[in-house]
Amino acid sequence: MRKAMDAVGLPVVCLQTGETIGTVRDILCDSTWHVRGVLLSEQGWFQSGTYIPTEHIHAVGESCLTVSGKDAITPLPHLAGLEPVGIVTGKTKLKGKAVITASGECLGRLEDVYFSANWEKLVGYELSNGWLADITEGRKRLPAPASVIIGEENLIVPD
Repeated sequence: MRKAMDAVGLPVVCLQTGETIGTVRDILCDSTWHVRGVLLSEQGWFQSGTYIPTEHIHAVGESCLTVSGKDAITPLPHLAGLEPVGIVTGKTKLKGKAVITASGECLGRLEDVYFSANWEKLVGYELSNGWLADITEGRKRLPAPASVIIGEENLIVPD
């Protein structure tokens, strides 16, 4: 398993030219938790935003993410019809949300997520109950449930 925060901030290197063409700002998932790509720049007033679709990613290493060519950079509007879920950016970002069960138990705040070894799918959450609990007890891990309700402040998971 790989953590999202291990990939966020990595430089993106083009294998054809050897140049750095961007930095991973976020990982974008669809509603079924499959990775759709990595965000390079966010959408703003005067820019459409860019991302690299999963199928154009060659590898995610310890030091960088590699793509075969500069043509891997895609305008964000190409995800039309899909409201991607970001880990650290966007309207539906996951980091920092409280994770609450359907029966009303707060499990902690989402600090990171885990992906399968091949970066195909989100498979788990890393939860915190504050820095003191992180030091004394460690963070909790929760397998990603099939259905999650993403609110502005909370994630609602089944019991």
